[in-house]
Amino acid sequence: MEIKVNVNISIDIAEPSLKCILKAFVKTITPYFQKVVIQVIEYFATAYLGNGILRKMLKARTIHKKSFTGRNTTKITTPFGLIKLPQYQVTIDGKKRRNITRLLLGIEKWKRIPLITEKYLGLLGALAPLRVVNKFASLFCGRKFSLMAIVRAMRNSAKKVKLGIDEKEQHVFEADGTGIPILRSGKRGRELKVLAQRKQNGGIRIAGMDIGTYEKGGWERLFEPLKKIMRKFKEIFLVTDGDTSLLDGLKGITVILQRCLFHIAHELKYTLWEDGVKRKSEAWQTALARTLEITMVKRIREEAAVCDKVIAAKKQKLKDLIIWCEAQGFEKTTTFLKNASGDIFSGIERRIGGGTTSLIERVMRTVNQRINVAKWSEESALAVAVLRGAYYYNGYDV
Repeated sequence: MEIKVNVNISIDIAEPSLKCILKAFVKTITPYFQKVVIQVIEYFATAYLGNGILRKMLKARTIHKKSFTGRNTTKITTPFGLIKLPQYQVTIDGKKRRNITRLLLGIEKWKRIPLITEKYLGLLGALAPLRVVNKFASLFCGRKFSLMAIVRAMRNSAKKVKLGIDEKEQHVFEADGTGIPILRSGKRGRELKVLAQRKQNGGIRIAGMDIGTYEKGGWERLFEPLKKIMRKFKEIFLVTDGDTSLLDGLKGITVILQRCLFHIAHELKYTLWEDGVKRKSEAWQTALARTLEITMVKRIREEAAVCDKVIAAKKQKLKDLIIWCEAQGFEKTTTFLKNASGDIFSGIERRIGGGTTSLIERVMRTVNQRINVAKWSEESALAVAVLRGAYYYNGYDV
């Protein structure tokens, strides 16, 4: 439906330079938007009153126009600033008066910042720091938002974001945690725990997020609401960095565990440091080179016999590496490789097409780009993580 809107705006401008015109125009955005909204509301109020739609919306037997003069107003915060709208009134069943402005706008009663504005501010706050948000707001709308207005918007918006498992996607999942700075949580902070699901096209989507300590808590809360739909899969294939504590939250679910091959070489550097091996020494380079040779496994699509021979050869190389590390006295590294050996080729051996390297590391970097800017409460940090994850991976938008 096309509506012709007539708006006259006066501007105060000193000279015809583009800079002055831009600044003058920015000042007109809020009053211009306000006049557009008023004309649209007036048009639909009159139309709905005449065709009976308004009567159905109010669930009334009869409805009559009371006042469309706009003597009383209601204030609403929009992404373009605070606007004042006339309170259009009707009489229901000849008795009760009812303001219909907010009803027609589809926004809540008595709420200065409606849900749609919260979604705008919440997403902006999750994607960029407060100073950046306010800079863009001042440049394009001529106004600023308070820190708490944005924080509350993020929290409220995140509560309405629905993550979860999609039955139409793969039964391949990835789980990992990352440290985040939480207020009054000590030096280590808290751990953001993330579960991602592989999509049929090879990408990932966020299935769940929670915050807990490193030692315990979080994984059980994250998995509990997802177990029911997980059971619809015959089994799930789970790629992790080797943390088995998350399995406590998956009791009753058939899980095939796959070690992320990227993390094996990555964590080997840490265990070598624990063993006192000097970085880039001959022993350090040998251990890392042999590990990379073992873990460089692309998805094998050849005949089963070829696949089995490749796995068998790499398993033997892993055994030889463990024996070498043990002979060198690398206790931490030896223990690490022994613990990892059982789950390195789980996916390939079972011909599961989910891959052997976790894509969730990209999620962690995406989340930390915003969270590492400051310290947060748990509620605010989780809200930022959920909004960023949903926006970048689940198709969430305002």
